[in-house]
Amino acid sequence: MELFCCCQAGSSPEEREPLIGEPESARQSRPPSNGSVQRSGNVVVRHVGIPDVDQRFADVAEMFNKQQQHYECMEEKRKTLMHRYRCLAGDSLSDCLKKIKDEHDTHQVRLQMKGYDFTLVVTPEDEVPDKLQRTQENISELCKAAKAVVAVGTKLQEMINWLLKAEESLTAQVREAAKTHQEQKRLGGNLQENLREARRAKELSPRYREEAGKLLNEAALLSGVTP
Repeated sequence: MELFCCCQAGSSPEEREPLIGEPESARQSRPPSNGSVQRSGNVVVRHVGIPDVDQRFADVAEMFNKQQQHYECMEEKRKTLMHRYRCLAGDSLSDCLKKIKDEHDTHQVRLQMKGYDFTLVVTPEDEVPDKLQRTQENISELCKAAKAVVAVGTKLQEMINWLLKAEESLTAQVREAAKTHQEQKRLGGNLQENLREARRAKELSPRYREEAGKLLNEAALLSGVTP
């Protein structure tokens, strides 16, 4: 996973490098300090001065950011497919599949699912139009992205819940580990911001997983498989 870094004015060199970095878009839309919830963008976590706790927050950030990346990929592939066949904004995969079949009526086109993998099967396989080949690739990539979103959901929620339930204990640990009052205040603030980011991930992750799950279920039904 590609890592980025950002700078935080007035902090030590170690703290100026977040455990998990952020792209430019996330830096521009960082959660405000009043505790309101940012709706999108990578989760960014800061050092709190306790290696084990830092690692836990870093693991959550890395896993959520990867899930979000897969979700964005899934949405991109879905929108590409819909645009290619002039589907409406509210059209389902079923609606789009019908338009694919209508346009490529010289071939037999069907959705096939094996395990959790769905693909667009075209027969005869020879002389498949370039547009239809791109659509086959598009649907395979859509499947991979959806599966990746679903795969991390349960584990990620467990990791986040552990951190949120341990908030009181973590606050005490950070307070005890700080060497000065100024450091205690700074690291305590970092911890609170990390917890806000964890709550945001806890809110968004199930939504991503639900949408990906619906897509996989619809693909299964279109393939004649009971999800």
